[in-house]
Amino acid sequence: MTQPSPSSQPETPTTEGAPPSAIPPSRAQNAAALSRELGDFLVEFSIVLHKRSMYPPGHPHLQNSAVRFVNRVSSLLEGRESVTLGVARHRLVIESVTTDPNNALLRDLAHRLHRHRIASVQLMRGATLEEVESALTALSEDPQRGEGPIGRRLDKVGPWDHIRLRAMGFDKFTLQSSKASGPVTEGSAAERDAWVELARLALSTEPGDEATDDADPLVVAQAIGQKAGEVAYDRVVLGYLSKVAEEMSGRRSAGEDQLGQRLSRMIEAMDPDTLRRLLETGADLAGRRKFALNASQILAADAVMEVVEAAAQATNQTISHNLLRLLHKLAHHAEDGSIEVRVEADRALRSNVARLIGDWELEDPNPTRYTAMLEGMVRSSPDDPGIGGGGGCEPEIVVKMALELGCMGPAVYAAANALLARKELARMVQLLETMPHTAASEALWSHVATPERLEAELHTTPMDHEAVAILVQRIGIAATNSLFDRLASADDRSTRATVLKQLIALGPPVGSVAVARLADAPWYVQRNILVLIGRLGQWPEGFTPMSYVGNPDARIRREAVKLLLESPGHTIDGILLGLRDADDGVATMAATTALESCPPAALPLLERITVDPDRSPDLRAITLRLLARTRAPEALRLLLALAMSRRLWFARGLAPKSPLLLSALSALASHWKEDPSATEVLSLALQHSDPEIRAAAGTGSS
Repeated sequence: MTQPSPSSQPETPTTEGAPPSAIPPSRAQNAAALSRELGDFLVEFSIVLHKRSMYPPGHPHLQNSAVRFVNRVSSLLEGRESVTLGVARHRLVIESVTTDPNNALLRDLAHRLHRHRIASVQLMRGATLEEVESALTALSEDPQRGEGPIGRRLDKVGPWDHIRLRAMGFDKFTLQSSKASGPVTEGSAAERDAWVELARLALSTEPGDEATDDADPLVVAQAIGQKAGEVAYDRVVLGYLSKVAEEMSGRRSAGEDQLGQRLSRMIEAMDPDTLRRLLETGADLAGRRKFALNASQILAADAVMEVVEAAAQATNQTISHNLLRLLHKLAHHAEDGSIEVRVEADRALRSNVARLIGDWELEDPNPTRYTAMLEGMVRSSPDDPGIGGGGGCEPEIVVKMALELGCMGPAVYAAANALLARKELARMVQLLETMPHTAASEALWSHVATPERLEAELHTTPMDHEAVAILVQRIGIAATNSLFDRLASADDRSTRATVLKQLIALGPPVGSVAVARLADAPWYVQRNILVLIGRLGQWPEGFTPMSYVGNPDARIRREAVKLLLESPGHTIDGILLGLRDADDGVATMAATTALESCPPAALPLLERITVDPDRSPDLRAITLRLLARTRAPEALRLLLALAMSRRLWFARGLAPKSPLLLSALSALASHWKEDPSATEVLSLALQHSDPEIRAAAGTGSS
């Protein structure tokens, strides 16, 4: 399609003050607000990905957040077959609506997906929890580590039946014509809206089509990506970009700032290969240098880095790894730092990029001494370890940079101490676990996870349970004595429960230490140690709870008998010892276990408890049931005696209503219904006015 001459370009119609119906469709779409259900979906998507970067694999929060996200997707797709969102660096496009780049959650979601070189995400009806979990795990990985961005290795992830990820390649966009216009003159470019011209060229729309007036940079980038590699087209596009960059460089009005933002978003949305091919085929060496220099002065910091890297590849120039990392850090602070930091970082980035590009006539701008100097600049730590001084650098940033660069020093240790003083141990551990394992990370772990720090955390009020768990997990079995000391000194149940939980987490090796402390410990520590041994799943070597089944304190006897009952080789001993115990709680525990398998030697003990009026009615009801199961004559005589009582003039009748009477009637109905003596008792019970008594006597009739 031939580009029209300047004189044939109609003026862009204004819509100021026009009614909604008069606004062009593209502007109406851009102005449309995101629907509530789509907004909630995107927010949930952002939150679930953010949590994946916060918590370690297997954490309960990850499962819960994934389930909520699946429910949100299912709700959204009740009226749709699928939902697709396009991805730019700071914005998303969903159902023709572009998200607000100032929304922190949605901007973060866009940024995470864009770093993975994902152009679009499609979720279809029927997506399962397993598919969503797998996709979220892949997307939460750091694209700068491991195997790199997902967009460059889609064939190695998934596949998922109901989830589609599309890499930046934009092969779904087609143009109406592959023809491009000739070179744009300086005079014509000055008279026309540069953005509209570029959008029309990329989208191959007609001059009168207002759809390109407010064309989204993401859409323009996608269209250019489709055509990149066609020499004539690439030269025209790069000619437009170069001309605009040259005219904007050095003079910035409000309108030019807006144009620069649009160009920045467009370049950030481009696939790196597209931008590189555009520079390779669209200009010679001098043209690439000129464009890169001008772009470094007008584009946003992130876009500057995109252009510099693409231009370096297209020009066969080498940028050292250390210098590239320095420039990326400057770009990061220029975008997201405090106001003062943004100004200084932005100025330093543009100045250094200009100097770098200016030296590209050298075959290798990175000689050995220069590379060594950069290495020192990246790795060296400041002599002043103070944090929060004039530089105002956040301790978290210092720690993160140290882990990224693999360097340690006084400033790093001071930053770590500052985070610990602010009770941010969990955040520091997250940084340590997400970074590569290096000598620096191991040194920081050794500084953080010490027995002394664990002692301090154990005695902090209120106790930070998460910090204690982190330290115990890292220190391991060496934390045992500190935990037992705190278990002995704790005067509240919550602290004892936390310490006991951490001891159990250390596993069977703590058993020998526990047994060594058992004999001389206070009663509550003895009880907790017996509980601990039971939870460990195996008795320490040489230990037996028999020494504690006769302890004067019923609470200790209860835990000792419980250990016997839970051990397959000691269950019978536990039942007999428990039934002999004077404490109803201990005896009830033993009787309940006997319901599964009652040893014959327990029958006299059961009979003794059943006829003892001082024992608990609930306990006597259980022992009565056990006796009835034996169907022994002695059991029948006991049940009849419990069910009947003597009345005046030697008459006999049912005993007064009680749990024991109901249990006796139920046992007679279940096991001796045909016995004449039992039949007489059951007959009286079935004629009784109390419905519960009648129901107990009728148990065996169903």
